[in-house]
Amino acid sequence: MDGGTGRCLCGAVRYAFGGAPDWQVHCHCESCRRATAAPFTSFLGVARESFRWTGAAPATYASSPGVTRSFCPACGTQMAYQTEARPEGIDLYAATLDDPAAYRPTGHVHWNEHLAWLRLADGLPVHHTPRRLTGGEDMEPILNLVREAFAYMDGIVDPPSSAHRLTAADLAARARDGEVWVIDELGVPLACMVLTPEPGRLSIGKLAVAAGHRRKGLARQLLDHAAARARALGLPLLEMRSRVELTGNHAAFAAMGFARSGETAHPGYDRPTSVTFERAV
Repeated sequence: MDGGTGRCLCGAVRYAFGGAPDWQVHCHCESCRRATAAPFTSFLGVARESFRWTGAAPATYASSPGVTRSFCPACGTQMAYQTEARPEGIDLYAATLDDPAAYRPTGHVHWNEHLAWLRLADGLPVHHTPRRLTGGEDMEPILNLVREAFAYMDGIVDPPSSAHRLTAADLAARARDGEVWVIDELGVPLACMVLTPEPGRLSIGKLAVAAGHRRKGLARQLLDHAAARARALGLPLLEMRSRVELTGNHAAFAAMGFARSGETAHPGYDRPTSVTFERAV
């Protein structure tokens, strides 16, 4: 698609834009679903400087802080979405295109909010939005996820993994004093991580992905979110640690842009037991 035009149901509100869209995705977030009364919404993002309204001016509605939705005041068709977080762009509803067949979606976003009865088999990648826990939730499912994900270390690492000593109360305290993030789907946790701000760095711990959901990019999505949190906190580095025996993890960290930066020893050990990895943000 190289530029395009679109209109509302009654044809009063029209638009035009130039150039190829920046992205094209299906959104499953609750606010978009409620705004359109549809199970999901199909968007294309275009540069604000290449976009113009060519018909009647749309009406606008501030649907959430920093978000404005444009719609036709006559027929009610939802036309566009704008957020203060991305002032350089405007998101258009793909079904309003004069030629909606030109739309080429590349994935699903906010998949963690999709409706349970929705069944899709388009083969497109799905992207989840991590959710921050407050510490007031039931932490047992998160604890079980961590323990299951770390169980393979038993008999391999010395000393044994700290996951054995971790409790639901510990996770709740880390959520209150630091940050605990989870990717879940229909209420079931699929992946999690603990973030601890430290001087000059954001430390990542207990990064875990549930069996059956590995190799789907969930760990990478969490690490990308950790990088965004580090930038928001003004911290220039991400830091992770791995046991010296887990060379497979070391290779995975390197593939995700982390570099080995040092070694540490657990109390009572006269040899390195952990390797530290860092990544600039």
